[in-house]
Amino acid sequence: MNKFFKVYSLMMLLAFLISCNNVKTEKIKEDEVAVNIDQSASPVKSASAKETETKEPMPVVDMGFSFEKYYITSLSCTFGGMDIKDGKIAYTAGTTTAPDSDSEKMPTEVTYEFTHIDGMPFIKMEKPFPKEFLSDYVNYGTDAKPDNKMLFLVCKTKELGIQALGITRANDSDFMIIEPRWMEMSSRIYKDETSHFIEKNGVEYPVKNLCKMDSETPWAEGATGHGIGESFVLENTWGTVYKTLLIMNGYISYERPYLYKENGRIKKIKVAGVKSGKEKILDVLDTPHPQSVDIGFITEPEDLRITIEDVYPGTKYEDTCIHFMITSMDEVVPYELSIK
Repeated sequence: MNKFFKVYSLMMLLAFLISCNNVKTEKIKEDEVAVNIDQSASPVKSASAKETETKEPMPVVDMGFSFEKYYITSLSCTFGGMDIKDGKIAYTAGTTTAPDSDSEKMPTEVTYEFTHIDGMPFIKMEKPFPKEFLSDYVNYGTDAKPDNKMLFLVCKTKELGIQALGITRANDSDFMIIEPRWMEMSSRIYKDETSHFIEKNGVEYPVKNLCKMDSETPWAEGATGHGIGESFVLENTWGTVYKTLLIMNGYISYERPYLYKENGRIKKIKVAGVKSGKEKILDVLDTPHPQSVDIGFITEPEDLRITIEDVYPGTKYEDTCIHFMITSMDEVVPYELSIK
């Protein structure tokens, strides 16, 4: 009987130890899952982090138009351009000047889908841009190595209709392949910035960048913190009473789309007439698509002081960025009111 109890006790001890080990193993697995969830949900990414892509279509917003019912036509392509509609990109007719090219081989149409890479909207095509297309547009010749996607920012304007900015990449450089019409009249003078950011490698982000639309050319304030109170003056050199400020918010990059979220964006700005003293605080949407704010309270031609009043903070950096800002006569509605 005593021997039986000894065997029974050993069996119970063994069962207990196995049970503890299972609990411990399950706890480790639970902890690993929790760590993985935390890492995947983390909004902070390093420059070498892999892009995250979502393929759901752009959300339909109540803005009075449906993108798919309109052509977006390139205004800048020298040999013809392209039309974008109904899930297809049509390269319009034209002869290429590349010496070794064969225009008959250039596809006339490719399909595409909307996608979001790190929250930024892209058009992703079934095939890369034709080399012949790029050889005429950017003089890359037949050695061009085009990409199959395009950073695509679109809006509806009251005066100019549907407008878009398209940025793609070939041979290790980014360039605009679709330009909105206001690029023709976007020259402005900026002065009296309170600060701008300078990277350790010497790259600067001065306020004069605000009339550029190239990839990675924002104004980034350089003050400590989120840049609340940083400002600059936008000159009125045309003697015009403007109705709006046309804005593209944040840090916009084709190659590193995650920098939009990692850097701060303007949420509220104070617009003040330098001469009249009239001022107003205006709300700005958290979207890279073109948008406008109403400055109709400025009733005479004068310079404007723009001051950062509030920001959408970046997930990694405290710098606040504005990609583009000019005075305008047009009302602009962005296609997406925010990014994911």
